[in-house]
Amino acid sequence: MFPEPWIERAWRAVPRAAFLPEVVWVVDGPTYRPLHRGREPERWAQLVDDPGQAVVTQVDDGAPDAAGGDVPTSSVSAPNAVVDMLAELALQPGQRVLEIGTGSGFNAALLAARVGADRVTTLEIDAALASGARRALLEAGYGGVTALEADGERGWAPGAPYDRIVATASVASVPWAWVEQTGPGGLILAPFRTAFCSHGLVRLVVSDQGTASGRFVGATTFMSVRGQRARPRIDAVFSAESWDASRRSRSAVDVDLLGTPHAEFAVGMRMADVAHWAQDGAHWWCGPDSWAFAAGDGTTYQWGPRDLADETAAALDWWDRAGRPELFEFGLTVSEHGHRAWAGDPERGWALGVG
Repeated sequence: MFPEPWIERAWRAVPRAAFLPEVVWVVDGPTYRPLHRGREPERWAQLVDDPGQAVVTQVDDGAPDAAGGDVPTSSVSAPNAVVDMLAELALQPGQRVLEIGTGSGFNAALLAARVGADRVTTLEIDAALASGARRALLEAGYGGVTALEADGERGWAPGAPYDRIVATASVASVPWAWVEQTGPGGLILAPFRTAFCSHGLVRLVVSDQGTASGRFVGATTFMSVRGQRARPRIDAVFSAESWDASRRSRSAVDVDLLGTPHAEFAVGMRMADVAHWAQDGAHWWCGPDSWAFAAGDGTTYQWGPRDLADETAAALDWWDRAGRPELFEFGLTVSEHGHRAWAGDPERGWALGVG
């Protein structure tokens, strides 16, 4: 489980259970319900010990209703995901680290066990979570960590430059502040999503010229940073009138191929601002100003200035002609002027439409 000795030492030194609240949240049908440590100690302990299980510590930004919670908004990540990210950071003692998304404080403590508590700054946008993390860090012996209530998208300029910036929430656009606040040769590690497909961990190296570039090193899904939660909404563009005015054709999309993970990721990198989902054998697409629907029999309806089903077919064709590159062959370059995605060769990239 542990790819490096220091990670095992840190893991054994930092008690995960000490960073979990007395009440966590578990799926119960269509909602999340509270699980109290005092009432269900065995179930609570099982969540702590499961290496593949994230533990949801907050729902609905801390304001669930009496019936339960709808959306998880903070968690302690699954141990295997935490370990993988620590390995990708290639941390060395004494390096300065900025963490985006403190959550419970557990990951910040692991970082501190490697580089020193006074070398770690962690940012949490939620006031209640930030307060709880500071308390847990202090009680666990890592009170030297600088744990701040702040918007992580802005980074923390007073502590810059950093050797490492690591995000524990996904972004659809890497904030330029992160690049500016990372020293030359430093790393930025962040879960990255597109509206189409949300599962990539990107590892960027900051150059002397102030750009950041690197490959995707894993397939992972995290909750989004609060400022980047918005995605295209079908109810913003679809209506009975737009259905009547839609263009009808036969779908050219190979939906079986689209359902494979690497193909879906590739199409997402070509159509980053378009959401896609399957529904009862049919498929929907939704962009900022267009939508498309492919019925199970292949009949396709498209509306708006873009033909989203046709764009998907073209993206799949590009992926096939490119030799079907896997997620790990894709990369991202971030500059002051925007994002460029690429597969294989960074010099042959394309502008990534992100929001």
